Amino acid sequence: MSYVALKHVLQDMFNHVDVFAYNTIDAFIRDSNRHFVHFFVSADILFCNAEEFDTLKNETTVLYTGAAANIERNGYRVLDVSLPEDKIIEQLRHLQNTGKYEGKSSSARSAEDVVQRLSQREKDVLRLIVKGRLNKEVADELKISLPTAIFHRNNICDKLQTRSVGKLTVMAVLSGLVDINEV
Repeated sequence: MSYVALKHVLQDMFNHVDVFAYNTIDAFIRDSNRHFVHFFVSADILFCNAEEFDTLKNETTVLYTGAAANIERNGYRVLDVSLPEDKIIEQLRHLQNTGKYEGKSSSARSAEDVVQRLSQREKDVLRLIVKGRLNKEVADELKISLPTAIFHRNNICDKLQTRSVGKLTVMAVLSGLVDINEV
C-alpha cells in the first residue's frame, strides 16, 4: 500500500480527524504548531530523526515492510504496509479500539533473519557502516586492510540485496544489531 493510499484509508476511517502528510521532516517541524493526535512515520524518517519522535513513542506508528520486532522493543507501534489493504484496515481498526496493533505478517521475512546470513566480521563491518564510518575508517577500527573492508562491505550488500546505507541501517536496527540511538 502506498503512503498516499494509507492517507486516504485514514481519512475514511477517522473522518472526524484531519490527516496531514509531509514529504520531509523539515515540513513537519515547520508545521509543529498544529496539535497532532497520532503520527505515522516511515522507518527511514524515524531512524534519521529519532530524537524528534523519542518522546512521542506512544503516539507514533512506524510504517515498515515486514516484521520490525526491534522497533517494537524500543516502544513504537509498527504497521506492516506490505500486508493487503484489508489487513491494514483491520490493524488500524484494532488500533482505534485498543490503542495497539495485533498480529504479524507471516509472509514477511524479518530483518533479524536477513542479518543472520552475515558472518560475525560482516556484522562488525555493518555496525560501523551504519554509524557513518567510511571504508578506510572501518578498516582502521577493525585493524584490517582497506581491500578487506571493501570486500566485506560488498558481501554485506550482496547478501542483504541493497547498497543503500539507509536500508542497511533499517535492517541493522530492526535486527537488534545496532541500537537506534547509536545511529
